[in-house]
Amino acid sequence: MSQRGRPAPLPLPRSGMAADHIFTVSEITRGIRNALEDAFGPVTVQGEVAGYKGTSSSGHTYFSLKDATAQIDVVLYADRATPAMLAALQNGLAFQVYGELTVYEKSGRYQIRALRVEPIGYGALQARFDALRKKLELEGLFATGRKRRLPLYPTRIGIVTSEDGAALHDMVRVLRARAPYARIVFADTRVQGDGAARDIARAIARMNERRGVDVLIVGRGGGSLQDLWAFNEEAVVRAIVASAIPVVSAVGHETDSTLADLAADESAATPTHAAQIVVKEIGAIREKLADMSQHARRRILGELAHARSRLQGLGSHRALREPAWRIREGQQELDRLQGMITRALRDWVTVRRAKVDRCGARLQSHSPGRSLAQARDRVGSCRRNLERAMTTGLARHRERVQSQMRLLESFDHHRVLERGYALVWSESGEMLRKRGSELRPGDPIEVQFFDARAGARITEVIRESATPEKSGKEAS
Repeated sequence: MSQRGRPAPLPLPRSGMAADHIFTVSEITRGIRNALEDAFGPVTVQGEVAGYKGTSSSGHTYFSLKDATAQIDVVLYADRATPAMLAALQNGLAFQVYGELTVYEKSGRYQIRALRVEPIGYGALQARFDALRKKLELEGLFATGRKRRLPLYPTRIGIVTSEDGAALHDMVRVLRARAPYARIVFADTRVQGDGAARDIARAIARMNERRGVDVLIVGRGGGSLQDLWAFNEEAVVRAIVASAIPVVSAVGHETDSTLADLAADESAATPTHAAQIVVKEIGAIREKLADMSQHARRRILGELAHARSRLQGLGSHRALREPAWRIREGQQELDRLQGMITRALRDWVTVRRAKVDRCGARLQSHSPGRSLAQARDRVGSCRRNLERAMTTGLARHRERVQSQMRLLESFDHHRVLERGYALVWSESGEMLRKRGSELRPGDPIEVQFFDARAGARITEVIRESATPEKSGKEAS
């Protein structure tokens, strides 16, 4: 037996041991397990979580720890797991596992049977927090301009948190004490662990589907960064921004800060503080109502005093003391206005009558008979002018035609032939002979006289100068 009360491990083969000894698989595995447990005992191992897929149906949790060169399996039994451990577990984060080094005989794999699981630090979570905060901030989800004021006197208050947490009872206690008239609407949801962010976002959406909720408190009690991590998830932030109901974030303690706080319309240090922010204390409301009542009473009394003073002034007015005088004064004013109206009408009628007379005269000057007579005179004058112009034009054109006729007659060769001249043609009568120098003795010609043509033949050609000599005596 070993010092831990387990069967002693199998002895390691030595040179003197029989070589033909055959071990079973179970013997080998059990021996390795016992040797491993006795050699190491409880150990603390640190590394990066890998292969974590949540809790199994049996309630046990399985994952691995790894570093740059090696990996070891870890099992966290259900009776050893706490909500804080399960909420903190996440792939890629560094953890310390305290437990026993052992071998799972069914698979022959060595593993750590975890007794406690703790995160090494918050470096990875903080980096994730900063990256998501920067992303959502660039989208304007944390902008002050988009945040709304909370209602002054809400009568229906919604709360999104866990029914098992102390935060709900603290908020209900404060709300009942400060505003017993208000109605509280509650939506139970998980506030940590896998899927908590999704459940919180759905609870906020359900609250928005209900009608009449004036303000909504979303939060939980204090805890570690891992415990509060659901309120740093993008789904919760976007659900708060999309809420039509003003949202108050109440997550953790005063020193805790989450992305939900940045997105909410108002951020409270604690859930109790959130309840104090949402509703005014009933005593303060009573004092406010009393102040408003006193102010309204003073205002009404002042208005009554002013009205009473005005009524007294009207009662002492001369018009009320002497009604007949007021009537006579009114009659005098009526006479004055009547005179003004009469004069105005008379002036208006005079102006209109003069205008009518002018229009009548203009109409008379443009009467149809007079216009027709004027048109008839203009037509007669135009006819006479046209006749004179036509007569003068015809005479002028007649004279021009006669002059042209005389000119044409002067160029007519028949007139020349009548004066004793003759034309000499070729024998065929088609070509006019203009030059005698072109003729030769014996050429046949045709001579055209005024009244006949005669055939002839050239017997002699006597050449003469083309231009007759000038002398003091005219040629015969």
